[in-house]
Amino acid sequence: MSKAIIVPDLAYTSHTGRRGNGSSGGKELLATLKYLQYRDDANGHIPQEKGLERWQDRGLGQNYREILNTCHSLSSAKVLAWTWVISPAPDLMALVPQPEREALVKTLTEQIVEAYYEARGVDVPRYSYVMHDRIAKPDDEGNSGLHQLHTHVVLPGTTPTIAGEQLPFYNRANKGHVQLLRDIASEAFSAEMDQRVGIEWHELRPELQPTLQPELLLQTVLPELPPVVEWDSISELDRWFGKRTPEREIE
Repeated sequence: MSKAIIVPDLAYTSHTGRRGNGSSGGKELLATLKYLQYRDDANGHIPQEKGLERWQDRGLGQNYREILNTCHSLSSAKVLAWTWVISPAPDLMALVPQPEREALVKTLTEQIVEAYYEARGVDVPRYSYVMHDRIAKPDDEGNSGLHQLHTHVVLPGTTPTIAGEQLPFYNRANKGHVQLLRDIASEAFSAEMDQRVGIEWHELRPELQPTLQPELLLQTVLPELPPVVEWDSISELDRWFGKRTPEREIE
């Protein structure tokens, strides 16, 4: 299996939460948002001070309370919020000059979010994201101590329309949506690496030839949620981060 250049991971939070009881989904989302705001990992607290906000606000909010409230107001009947991870490969990011890395990941995050929703044929919803940095697990080549710069993106369960309505929005692996997201992410990161590093980085991934699939844009999104499944790029994140709490995504 080829080694990914970037892994976009997506999951959702329902109103009922993992346990399916009452309003536990809101409590789960609250805990997730607070973790994202104040932690990079399980250890250490990172205060968010006025003027130094960690959240990049693209309409959803600039702190966990604002984001939570907006997600509630823009939720669909079944999805309270979508949560993404956009994680470029540590060995490739190590080729980027250190002062450029954060700007690259921010640019990449916004490119991927906006291109994905546009490719799905809908308006880009409000969203917010936060950047984390941690030390990745040693890779297959024995590289250790590499920084794993990545973003966590929070998006609502609906998308806006010109008429001012909010329409339910779902992501399904069996409709090609997950593959579309992967292809968009790979293409965007590849273009950024070509510009910032040069084509030499391709020597580390000579077998990778990402291509978009335009036929996916014509597929219809079904109104109900099918069962949750796992997908193989999660194992790639496990390789970089170590074993994580299982995420959920919609088939």
